[in-house]
Amino acid sequence: MTSQSVVTPAGTKTGYDWTARIRCIESELGTNFSIFVFLGPIPKPPANPITSPNYVGSFDTYFDDTSYSSQGSSSGGVLIQGFVNLSRALVKQGGLQTLEPANVIPYLKSNLNWCAQKSNGDPVDLHDLPSLEVMVLEIPLTLKPGDRIPQAGSPKEHPDVTHGKQGGA
Repeated sequence: MTSQSVVTPAGTKTGYDWTARIRCIESELGTNFSIFVFLGPIPKPPANPITSPNYVGSFDTYFDDTSYSSQGSSSGGVLIQGFVNLSRALVKQGGLQTLEPANVIPYLKSNLNWCAQKSNGDPVDLHDLPSLEVMVLEIPLTLKPGDRIPQAGSPKEHPDVTHGKQGGA
């Protein structure tokens, strides 16, 4: 047995959960906005993002614009984060048979996309959101015999999946 081997009790099942973590400064646009996540092409405006067959989920900001000052939208802003689970969509929309990293990572590199939209429906150029960071997380899961809910391990970041895309890690 090597030092990298893992011994699990008989009947233990393992798997993975995949999530997109989205971080940005909430006041960066001076208004509420959403980040929409897709597996596949992004619909062209004025199409409603959530009606796209490629839509996975969204992260929505709530910014109290009554207290917004005209002094630099991102200076002193609060960094917020949210999560969009990718696992179900990887199976349903992506047709993946397993959620093993060897299958998921190449698929996400080619198919994971996102866009931003203000609450009034106007599209946002992602260059206007320099604080945006979309990071893919792999969360190992272990289900021991007799357990009903799997135990989640420590998330592993995959910056390589989104690197090179505007708003990627």
